[in-house]
Amino acid sequence: MTAQHRVRSVMTTDVAGVGPETPFKAVAVLLEERGVGGAPVVDTGGHVLGVVSRGDLLERKVAHRGFGSRARRNRRKGDAVFAGDLMSRPAITVGADDDIVRAAQLMEDHRVHRLPVVDEHGALAGIVTRADLLRVFLRADNQIRDEVRDEVLEREMCVDPAAFFVSVHQGIVTIDGAVERYSMIPLMEALIRRVDGVVEVRARLAATRDDRHPDPDVPPAGGLFGKRSIHRP
Repeated sequence: MTAQHRVRSVMTTDVAGVGPETPFKAVAVLLEERGVGGAPVVDTGGHVLGVVSRGDLLERKVAHRGFGSRARRNRRKGDAVFAGDLMSRPAITVGADDDIVRAAQLMEDHRVHRLPVVDEHGALAGIVTRADLLRVFLRADNQIRDEVRDEVLEREMCVDPAAFFVSVHQGIVTIDGAVERYSMIPLMEALIRRVDGVVEVRARLAATRDDRHPDPDVPPAGGLFGKRSIHRP
């Protein structure tokens, strides 16, 4: 996997972090000045304890209204004056070298808009937001095409890129050509789908040898195996 697929390639390293003893008003001022929706709460060793967001601050303002379990939880926040009491916890974090797909899945599973990024020691290294993850789809089509040809075909598949027709339009990759073995086709498609910015893969790939066959050295009478047309996101 290339570095472009890692969280570190899209995260923000200039993080507005606060300590658990940071007062309510100082947190509010920080979020407003930095123009961010939330900030990690860290201990003296830089380890993430939780995240305090604008939503957490607003919950405190309406804490004593309403009924039910959520209202009781909000009332507990209503007495909070420090970030450590206001924050949402436990901290949901992602590693700097994790796949951006994992970061997106964590955000979806926990219904959060940002994740603190930690290094190999568990210390705060940055923060990644949903907007950061979406930036991978803003890559220019020619950049995607070049990576498919140079990284996927030549470097990872060890085939001659000149033997394939590759075009990209609006993130949709079209590839046409022939490979030596049929088993190379799904692998090539999978590697192309992993390229940042790829929305869909449209592959018409033929194989000169079907290694799924009991006797793969015996080609069918028609020569090349029929092209497999794939349309996958």
